[in-house]
Amino acid sequence: MKKVFSFLRSMRFGMILLVLVMLCSLAGSLIPQGEQDMTYVRSYGAYAAVTLKTLGLTDIFHAWYFILLEILLCGNLILCSILRFPVARRAFAGLKEQTRTAEPDQPLAAGQAEHVREVLRRNRFRQDGSLWHKNGAGVYGSFLVHLSILVILLFGSLVLMTPQVQDRTVMPGESLTLEDGTVITCLSFHIEDETGRLDYASRLRAAAPDGREVKEQEIRVNEPLRFRGYKIYQQTYGTAGRVQIRNSDNGAEEIMYLMEPCFLSIDGRNGVYYRALYPGFLQEEDGSYTLITSTSRGYVDPVYDVQSIVDGSAASVLVFPGETLQIGEHSFTFLDPAEYPGLRIKRLSPVLYGCLYFGFALMVAALYLCFFATPVCVRVEEDGYAIRSPKSQEGLLISLQAALQGENASGGNP
Repeated sequence: MKKVFSFLRSMRFGMILLVLVMLCSLAGSLIPQGEQDMTYVRSYGAYAAVTLKTLGLTDIFHAWYFILLEILLCGNLILCSILRFPVARRAFAGLKEQTRTAEPDQPLAAGQAEHVREVLRRNRFRQDGSLWHKNGAGVYGSFLVHLSILVILLFGSLVLMTPQVQDRTVMPGESLTLEDGTVITCLSFHIEDETGRLDYASRLRAAAPDGREVKEQEIRVNEPLRFRGYKIYQQTYGTAGRVQIRNSDNGAEEIMYLMEPCFLSIDGRNGVYYRALYPGFLQEEDGSYTLITSTSRGYVDPVYDVQSIVDGSAASVLVFPGETLQIGEHSFTFLDPAEYPGLRIKRLSPVLYGCLYFGFALMVAALYLCFFATPVCVRVEEDGYAIRSPKSQEGLLISLQAALQGENASGGNP
């Protein structure tokens, strides 16, 4: 049992777990997470999509094995931290005691001890009788490194596992309001840039509920808009039909977007039933039309498949952009289709992000203590001094020798 416990808290076991967590995180970065099944089928093929789904690689940050690795790694780091803290606490005390009982490294002539003390004062050593010490906090560097890794791992995992995710669509020129009152407006959307290269991008404007904070940015798949705890991604896109409905009696008009089959009616009896929008058509020799369903070439020659319903009688009609159907006092003018973006909106807890940033700050501080805050103790007596430190103190020795040589050159005592 003792050997098992020793292995669980060992650095070797911790490194194995860390590598496995990194490999899982890399897979989660390369493979889109949380998409619909057909997205993986189109991207990887049916067999690979089933394999990815079975292995949990399409939602790896919620997979049982990833959570188990996180728990084991956290346990390893906790054990390492707990065991290192008392060792670190005793280390500086032991260094002081070792310095107090050490033989002098360098003998001093009469009056030279004060020059040594002056050098130590300039280097911000703290005095405790004949003992001078500096960077006592450096002994906690290794402990704090382990603690910072634990904090980063714990809160980084929570950030990955607990975001609030919603997929929304918004038409160019329109806005959507989130639960907290934040307003997202789609200013524009395009599939191709000015050179004709595919470039799925939306220009969004985000406004705080009180309107005091506004941010505008063009987003792409890997370039989200970050705003007040939200990350808004360009997730997908679609094409919607458009129809302008006008009342000839009072001149009122409205433009509606057609994204799914619907009945456009004022009285619930007469109107237009929209069935589908097709990207193109072929006209046969007899004048009939064959509708194209593939959208691979875009909506080059769009055509609307609708039914005109008057007094309960329905007639199927193919309508082209710019054409109008008149039903009673209402006219339905079908317009060119509009492309719109599909947005993925993630909301992350600012508390979790704050704790994660604290972990990174703690890591920087811990590394500074490890590499630049080496504990040093110096015992200064009238007949000599002794220096003890875990690392070489060549710089301090040179400063002390220079001070003593300068005193000798002056030819006198202080």
